[in-house]
Amino acid sequence: MTEVDEPHVDKATARIIQGPLGRGIAFLGMPLAIAMALQATFNLVDMFIIGKLPNGSQALGALGICDLVAMVPTIIANGISNASAAIIARRAGEGDGRQVSRYTWQSLSMTGLLALVFGFIGIVFADPLTGGVFGAKGEVRVLATEYMQIIVGGGFTILLLLQICAIMRALGDGKTPMYLLIGSNVANLFLSIIAVFGNGDYPAAFEWLAPVGKALDIPAMGVAGAAWSTILSRGIALVIGAIILAKNRGKLLRFYGKDLIPERRTFSRIMKIAWPNSAQFVLRIGVVLFFMGIVTHNFTTETDATTLTGFSICMRLDTLVLFMSMGWGAAASTFVGQNLGAGLVARAKRAGWTASAFNFGTMLLALVLYLVYAPEIIGIFDSTPAVIEVGRHYLYIVGGTYAFLGVAVVLSQALSGAGATLSSFAIDSVVLLGLLIPVTLLMLAFADLTRTETWAMIAAGNVLSCVAYAFWYQRGYWVDKQI
Repeated sequence: MTEVDEPHVDKATARIIQGPLGRGIAFLGMPLAIAMALQATFNLVDMFIIGKLPNGSQALGALGICDLVAMVPTIIANGISNASAAIIARRAGEGDGRQVSRYTWQSLSMTGLLALVFGFIGIVFADPLTGGVFGAKGEVRVLATEYMQIIVGGGFTILLLLQICAIMRALGDGKTPMYLLIGSNVANLFLSIIAVFGNGDYPAAFEWLAPVGKALDIPAMGVAGAAWSTILSRGIALVIGAIILAKNRGKLLRFYGKDLIPERRTFSRIMKIAWPNSAQFVLRIGVVLFFMGIVTHNFTTETDATTLTGFSICMRLDTLVLFMSMGWGAAASTFVGQNLGAGLVARAKRAGWTASAFNFGTMLLALVLYLVYAPEIIGIFDSTPAVIEVGRHYLYIVGGTYAFLGVAVVLSQALSGAGATLSSFAIDSVVLLGLLIPVTLLMLAFADLTRTETWAMIAAGNVLSCVAYAFWYQRGYWVDKQI
């Protein structure tokens, strides 16, 4: 085996740089959109199951705290995934199998080290974080500490699984990640119910699994059971995904043992592209927290948290459509990266617009479903009529801009595929920090900001982001980015 392989194009790359563009993006993007939507349902499944516990209110509070902590390594890992996928896709388009292999295994090594660091923090510092930093008290603190030690301590399962999925889609495989996440979600559903309720009493919604739990004689583990089932289901998918990746005998990806040894230059190149992407996610989460603060201070009282509850539920529905957009964006990233690597600049630019068009249709379909079935969807989490009305009102205003948000997300991912992550971070900084938040603060200071106006500001942010990304993407400066 020589150190440098001769440039060549494998079948997956040939489809991306030579096949029909629309059909190719559809075949890659649809499975990725489904896979990302399924990834977003993990927490929703755990919330639904844990909410049925006798101490469901305290348990859901504990999950809310743990989700915030678990988000940190996920954000950093997502930056690494997008950066390494961009480089791998570019090298694949160039037909450079040696560099495809190097960045594949180096990125897994990098993600593994990140998982070890945060796993240690999650296990050792769970109680100081839940009690000291977040101020959890009593039973919520106990439950949150237990859950965090498991879910963050075993976070390597999701971080490495998502990295493997990123590598696969960078090489043009969208179906395998979808199958892995479908399998892990189905496994998590069954395992979580059994682990949470064990051989004890089951709520009516889950009585159908009670005989299995009693037959296995598994003790009811409550919140901890949900954490263990999540780790186990993701772990199974991770092992299967690792085996598939290791057995890859394509012309581009091969295994070189030395590529698992951390290499400073490779790590630095990945991080140069990764940090703006991670910073972009931090910024967007900060904006969500900003509006949550407005809702909490302006529209809730000690005895009435209706608006906050409805807003929180809609945030999770937003996350679902956001993740679907990221799936189409991942397809755009792969097509942009590989076609730029092959020197097909015009095709690379068309790929971003084509993926945006597919996602535009997906977002319109999601909006119709949300609006038609709003009471039923929101009622899954809270059937209070006032909460349902808040959620329905939010979806009519903000949901109407999902298609614009989707275009912004896809084009942002397309820029990431070119390695232009700093451009995406700059656009979000200008639109969100430079325009949306200052205008909202002015409205708070000089006018009586209503709930409708708050939803309208969130919607305006989605539209402005779409316009800014479309303008920058069309200018095309990013095509000359070298990675």
